[in-house]
Amino acid sequence: MEFREAKDVELKEKYTKSLLKTVSAFSNFHDGNIYIGINDQGEVVGLPEIIKEKMVIENSINTTITPKPFFDINLLEINKKNILEIKVYKGDDGPYYYQNTAYMRNDTSTIPVDGSILTRLILNSKNLTYDQRKVSQSDLKFNYLQYKMSTVLNVSDINQAVLTTLGLFSDRTYNNGALLLSDNGGVSQSFIDIARFKLDTNTFIDRIRFENQSILQYFDQSMNYFQTQYPSYQLIDGVHRTTKEQVPLVAFREALSNAIIHRDYLLNSGVQLSMFENRIEIVSPGGLPEGIDEDQYFRGLTSLSRNPIIANVFFRLKLIEQFGTGIKRIIDSYKHYKIKPSFDIRKSQIRIILPVTNFDYTKIEQKIAILSYLNAFPNSSRQSVEDMVKIEKSTLIRRLNEFEEMGLVAKKGNGPSTVYFCR
Repeated sequence: MEFREAKDVELKEKYTKSLLKTVSAFSNFHDGNIYIGINDQGEVVGLPEIIKEKMVIENSINTTITPKPFFDINLLEINKKNILEIKVYKGDDGPYYYQNTAYMRNDTSTIPVDGSILTRLILNSKNLTYDQRKVSQSDLKFNYLQYKMSTVLNVSDINQAVLTTLGLFSDRTYNNGALLLSDNGGVSQSFIDIARFKLDTNTFIDRIRFENQSILQYFDQSMNYFQTQYPSYQLIDGVHRTTKEQVPLVAFREALSNAIIHRDYLLNSGVQLSMFENRIEIVSPGGLPEGIDEDQYFRGLTSLSRNPIIANVFFRLKLIEQFGTGIKRIIDSYKHYKIKPSFDIRKSQIRIILPVTNFDYTKIEQKIAILSYLNAFPNSSRQSVEDMVKIEKSTLIRRLNEFEEMGLVAKKGNGPSTVYFCR
């Protein structure tokens, strides 16, 4: 049997109190095993007084970890040497503290949990979402919510009964959902930062930031700003005149509402909108909500929301359609165009790229055209670049190789499956 430290495996030559930090970490986040009697190199050294050691460890875990974790201690014999195996199980009553500190694993190390992750542990243990968590503020104003309710639903008075129906008020107390929807702007990380550029971030034009107000007002202000920057245009074909969109309104609205509703408000950053001549990038703090994978995300197979109270208010105000359909609607809004939106899903953020439908890459300098296209369409094949930029194959290959050497472009895959993206 081979022993090696990993995120869920800890090796100890002998018992030390630092082991209790790892018990806290496994209890908080995931099952894990701790082996005592094995050194850092994975060599079995054994324990001389194993029964006594077992009793000491069991007592230490039960008396120093709060609340009490779930674990088993097994005696194993390997190469005629006795060792202890501590199987620790993820608990449902966390956070689990050792000496008033909760711990987590960082690869093979055990470290203290920071503030936002600790809050998440507390919410998860109580089966609460961020927007359901109660707040101490009692003087919240809802003028903008009232304006929206009056305009859309003909509800002119926002009283406690209405707020209770919306899930914003219970037991004489507001929650984070109410705070986010109020005019008070009481959540510092709730803001939308919009920056305008030409074709890359080196060509900055201007910047605007919406903050210290209701997220409903952020939404409306961002929609209005979008429409001033990417207005519809007329396409004339003979006697026929057709209205076209530079960026489909539905796509931007759904991407924006998703970024506001489903973002992780425990992260200390706002929603970032970067507006370029050939694309819009919407970055939402936080990856996919727990319990949702990428397949479900793209196919709209789940209505699970990270912030269900906010989602419900947006739904009632007809700012979003049926729950879980936003991404599918973004993709469908481009179905009549040759170009498609892109999605970059990471653990700490989700980035949606909405390309401008009528941008002509053949009218700009070749080098800039290639890089601009790869920024708008990451993971593109050589053929797609060739088709859109209208460049000869040999020239494009030479250019891509030059960009790789300069560290501007990278590729992945082999042969026909090779794709390129900007670093």
